[in-house]
Amino acid sequence: MACSDSNAPAPTPTPTPQQDTHTFADEPWHPGVRLRRVGDAFAEHVPRVVVTPSGNIVALRGSRAEKGELPGVEVVEMVDPDGRMLGSMAGPPDRAGLDLVVHPSGELTLIELRPSASKNEKEVWLRRLGADLRTLREAPLRDRPSEHELLTYFLATQPDGSPVIDKVESRPAPADDIVRIDFVKWAQGHVRLAARGEEVLVGAWTYGTKVYALGADLEVRWSRQVMPESPSTVTVFFPEVLTVDEAGRIGIAFPVSAPLLEAYKRHFGREDIPPYKGPSYFQTMVRRITADGRKDTGRTFDYGDRADIDYLDVVGMALRGDEVTLCGSVRIKNKLHIPNQTEEHDLGWLHGNIEGGAVQARAADLLRQDYAHTCRVDAKGGLTFAGTNDFLQVDTNSWMEFGQALVYAVDAEGKETARITFRGPRHTEITTFDWTKRGAVVFGGTFDGPVTHTEDQRSNGMLGVLPPPEPR
Repeated sequence: MACSDSNAPAPTPTPTPQQDTHTFADEPWHPGVRLRRVGDAFAEHVPRVVVTPSGNIVALRGSRAEKGELPGVEVVEMVDPDGRMLGSMAGPPDRAGLDLVVHPSGELTLIELRPSASKNEKEVWLRRLGADLRTLREAPLRDRPSEHELLTYFLATQPDGSPVIDKVESRPAPADDIVRIDFVKWAQGHVRLAARGEEVLVGAWTYGTKVYALGADLEVRWSRQVMPESPSTVTVFFPEVLTVDEAGRIGIAFPVSAPLLEAYKRHFGREDIPPYKGPSYFQTMVRRITADGRKDTGRTFDYGDRADIDYLDVVGMALRGDEVTLCGSVRIKNKLHIPNQTEEHDLGWLHGNIEGGAVQARAADLLRQDYAHTCRVDAKGGLTFAGTNDFLQVDTNSWMEFGQALVYAVDAEGKETARITFRGPRHTEITTFDWTKRGAVVFGGTFDGPVTHTEDQRSNGMLGVLPPPEPR
């Protein structure tokens, strides 16, 4: 079914200077940090920031009332390089934006959730926006899964700890072709976008984990399943990561436990893959899909014999030829000897060949807990992490002390090239960033936010700019 051009009213008019006079301002938190607050709701968060070809900055943020539904009402805003508001488009209260990408033309694609007949599910929609944020067209994500894609694997563990497939059942076929996902899938972030020229790629946990390729008209060109459905995936709190290489091939990374690996092997006829018996709970599966979506190859990555590392929470990925780089945060076990404070997060990254061979594994311990919400790999193989650090998290996963915003960079050899931190009134973190043509870091996140047991759960959204890092 063809998508239809939207007849909805024009988005919110561009604010006048009297309505929004904010710009990026120098803050006392750190020399060179220039930021501005965005939004004034009870809780604000900024899941995505992109820099357009013209140099403007577009942010997707969620704006939530005190009793509002997660992730909050979507707002797409555009500011100029100095932080002056150029346009803002707020979605209806029943829509929630999950991700946003920019294309070479300056157009943007937004993926969002809309109400479904079932209270437990949301429909997945995409919207194409012009460079002025006007809606050009919109369409639901559509899929007619095959019988094989509807298979669901129920997993168990034997007394000796080895995984086993308990049973395989077929999920009921959907009544129509509109993709709907439940709360667990979207709340854990299992919907991601990537741009491939004017095309848009969707990596989502729909019928198992699938990759969809759509044209600028938002019509699905092809889709490919890379992981089967299993109730065990509810334990996977880490979103998939998408990337595109120089040949137009798509890379997707996602975590797999030993039981999930057995489901993968059975489903795709890969019984040649040996069982995973390593010390980590999760490995990272990387699949490289051909540009036409007809074939995928790949392997798993992990920290080898490092028994102290539980997993790498991957939030960034690069695919250059046959070389794969994964980056995020490692959870290290038994690092400390304090009751309920034995574990710690450090920054981590893996590098290896997608066809096999040795994996280079590294980690960086900066200040207490170091947690990357996002990371990027530059053209020279250097990595930039952004997130929060110098906070306290206990083993029961509660965050107990406020942290500071962190930007940390290393070169391709792992040598530190930049480290910037700044602390707001309460918890401060960077959740997303992009680079300008001159190498400045444009970021989004929250300041004056809560941690787990803070009585006041409000948080303020922020956009900011850091100059290109100076060599250390």
